[in-house]
Amino acid sequence: MKTGCTPAIHRILVICEGNHCRGPMAEAMLRAALPPGIQVASAGLNALEGLPVDPEVSRLMAEAGLDVSGHAGRQLTEELLLAADLVLVMDLPQKAWCEATTPSLLGRIFLLGHWRPEGAREIPDPFRQGAEAFRTAFENIHLSVSDWLPRLAHEQRSA
Repeated sequence: MKTGCTPAIHRILVICEGNHCRGPMAEAMLRAALPPGIQVASAGLNALEGLPVDPEVSRLMAEAGLDVSGHAGRQLTEELLLAADLVLVMDLPQKAWCEATTPSLLGRIFLLGHWRPEGAREIPDPFRQGAEAFRTAFENIHLSVSDWLPRLAHEQRSA
């Protein structure tokens, strides 16, 4: 590895609130776009453990050609956090919580929307907000994932 380069990213963890809507969408989009050598997982701060994605998420993802039928909500643990090379969260309170809980991860925790314009970096939770909120979250997650892809590809070439 070159001096001054960051370590290669092999494990990405996406964090949301319930691991029922935003996290599974981002996980599936990243997994589909990244090489198989990069593991992508998701978990929730207050996960709906064992439950499938929201039906609206399933519908939107199927329209996009992505299958999330095998997803089961998973609670975030310290072990999951520590195993991640990159942690992507949906909003600033989640970022602050992760940094306060696991200070050794400072510098590895970012908003999924980190590269989006100011004011569009956080992705609100669509849970129980109706189809339009889900569509907006889907579009914001898609844009955010697209913004990360060239940076992650560069990371893999530098490793």
